[in-house]
Order: sequence, then C-alpha cells, then structure tokens
Amino acid sequence: MTAKDQSYRVAMHYLTANTTWYHLTDRAKFKLDPKFAPADNAVAIEDRSGRPGIYLGADVEKWVNGFGYWRPFVVEFKVDPSVTKDPGVHGRYGGEMFVPATSFGKLTIVRVIPIDAYAREHYGAPGWIESTLEVEFDTGLPIMPAGRPGWAEAWKKYRGYHYPGPDVRQMPASDVARLKKQLRQAKG
Repeated sequence: MTAKDQSYRVAMHYLTANTTWYHLTDRAKFKLDPKFAPADNAVAIEDRSGRPGIYLGADVEKWVNGFGYWRPFVVEFKVDPSVTKDPGVHGRYGGEMFVPATSFGKLTIVRVIPIDAYAREHYGAPGWIESTLEVEFDTGLPIMPAGRPGWAEAWKKYRGYHYPGPDVRQMPASDVARLKKQLRQAKG
C-alpha cells in the first residue's frame, strides 16, 4: 500500500464511522464558496493548493491543540458518506478530508457555533479561549482555573452542556466582534 493510499484509508475510516465533520473559521457568515481554494498548510503527499474546496476534520481538538489552528467559530457539517467515492476527495494522515467544490452538494451545514461552545459540548469543561482568559465566553462570568480548590465542583455546570444559540450566522455583530477579540486576547 502506498503512502497516498494509507492517507486516504485513514481519513475514510473516520468518514465511515462519522457523518459529522467540522471546519474552523473566522467568518461569522460562513457559507460554502465554490470558488475558494484553501492553502494546503501541511506536508502532503498530494498538494491540493489551488483547488476549490474545503478541509474538514472529524476532531476539532486535533486542529486546535495538535496543529495550533485556532479560529473563533466551528462549522458543523453533516456529510453524505458517499462523498468518499467522488473524484478529488482525499484524506490526510491527521484524519482530515479535502472535499472539492464539485462535491459540496453532499455537505450540509448544521450550525456555526463559538469554538468554546464546541469544547463545552464535547468535553464538559470550559473551552480553550475562555479557559485562557478565565472568563466565560457567553456570560462574562469568571471561570475558576483548574487545580484551584473547588474547581471540580465549579466545572460541573459544563457537563451535559448544549449550546443554546444563536447560530453565529445570526449572531449580532457586537457578539461576533467580542468573540473574535477574545480569541486575539487569548493568543496574545
């Protein structure tokens, strides 16, 4: 099996197990753009730079902590598993998948949420940005840092969290600006 085949197999394993995929963005009014050609920011067997499409990942945490790719918003997609058979769909060793614009009809945007909302939903703990700033992204209330006496009890409220909205695409501009500012502050 060639390295290219192995890369494709890794990504396709994720797709057959999951139909929910994610994309990180700083665009609050996110929509699929069939003309946008993303840069291929990683070492790849096959460079996809210049090809219209989108990169999706099954795991946001890997992009944030593994690759240092921070963006304020997470786009959640439902993906038709048959997309793996489309020409130009390629997997990566990290589990990412490139979907060419010609296959956008097999992607459905479910919602766009703040990245910290994603973290709360998936980990039952404060998100990356709010943990760094020690302030909740949605309420502005202080967050007790992990390790301080009483932190485990204080963090129980994040267990079972589901982001109530609004979808970032309908969020007031002032809230979008605040979330983007919080990301800049957290990244220093």
